[in-house]
Amino acid sequence: MRAFICLLLLVVTPGCDFLTDAATRAAYEIEAATHEMRRQGLASYEFTHVPKASPDGVYGPWELLIQESGKQPGQGALCLGRYATGYHNRFVRVPRTLRVAKQAGEGCVIVLRRNGEAIEVVELR
Repeated sequence: MRAFICLLLLVVTPGCDFLTDAATRAAYEIEAATHEMRRQGLASYEFTHVPKASPDGVYGPWELLIQESGKQPGQGALCLGRYATGYHNRFVRVPRTLRVAKQAGEGCVIVLRRNGEAIEVVELR
């Protein structure tokens, strides 16, 4: 029975927000947007990200920082509040460091553009 419960948790929880932090959830949204761009053959795509306060989220005013990808794959962090990740680097390039500050509950528009075969994060507003 214990093995069954462990297996069930492994199958059910990967898409659950309660096991992630604010930066990782933003990176997951970027990943989903890139899949949608590729599926539809879009040249650009934008979406609004509103961070959750809980779990492991941000309370009050917040800032999103996405650092330039750099020359090596996997360089450049996505920072949201006190959380950071590099997960987004699997799906997008960031040609220059981007930063935006918002008030509590306010959303941030993330703009993606195709550049050849690559998808880039080109603007935060």
